[in-house]
Amino acid sequence: MAGLDLLTDIKIWVVLGIILGLAVGFDHPNSGSILMVALMFQMILSLHGLDFHRDDFSRYKKSIAVSIGCCFIVNTSITLLTGLLFIDDTALWYGWVMLAAVPCAVSLISASLYMHGDTKMAVLSLIAIYLVAMGASPLITHLLIGDAINPLDILKYVVLFVIIPFAIALPLKRVQIPRVPKLIGINAMMLILVMIGLGSRRDYIFSAPDIIFWLVLACILRVFIFSMVMVPIIRRTGCRREDGVVYLVLTIWRNSSMAVSMCMVLLSEQYPEAVLPAIISLVVESAWFAFINGTIDRMWPREEPAPAQ
Repeated sequence: MAGLDLLTDIKIWVVLGIILGLAVGFDHPNSGSILMVALMFQMILSLHGLDFHRDDFSRYKKSIAVSIGCCFIVNTSITLLTGLLFIDDTALWYGWVMLAAVPCAVSLISASLYMHGDTKMAVLSLIAIYLVAMGASPLITHLLIGDAINPLDILKYVVLFVIIPFAIALPLKRVQIPRVPKLIGINAMMLILVMIGLGSRRDYIFSAPDIIFWLVLACILRVFIFSMVMVPIIRRTGCRREDGVVYLVLTIWRNSSMAVSMCMVLLSEQYPEAVLPAIISLVVESAWFAFINGTIDRMWPREEPAPAQ
């Protein structure tokens, strides 16, 4: 049905969030807390239904190690290099650091499904990356931001965003949640994240369109242009396409929603504009996923199964 197709299309919800955020705004003293709750709900729904066995980790240990490197070495480095363009603006630089410090998005699993990747590997890599994030995220922010944010605060919120959703989602896998309501719930949380992120900084966005333009351009460079470079590089490594598309997403996609929430909670009082790199990245990454999902089979064709003998 056309109506259900629209409700399950994340692009529609992101666009609606942009429109509401810019047209109406969202000026509320508890914006950060609302974002945190919305993100936790989104992560619980995204994690629902994950299935893996203890032996899977040893089987996929090499792929998991590569995945961690893609997220916290390649992606983090490119994000920080892009952020250096804004290092003269303390608030924006801190926002880029926060974006570089968070792990990949939980929607890595959805991306693997859409792009015909190895979903089991994506699930195991996601778990490992989020465990690593409990140490890596506070360390990155401490090294690059210093005393502006207490590393223990970063750890506290990473645990809040990671451990609690996992702890709730895993027992819930016995509960059947139909695919369509789950997707609608995930998309609704995305709308809230985009609307509040943009809406809370609406006045600044309209007063400094030149800064927003450069942020959009920087995110396009980091996301779209870099992905075009990464596809042939990953292909040349000789890895399976099923693994390669997961690695590609890990080198591009950050949990921008988590970065938005953490900037709102930890930096908004002193540096209210720090949230802008993450919210612009969230919008650009959503557009990139729509683009790459439609073009990856041409850029990296799937192998046809061998004919039966």
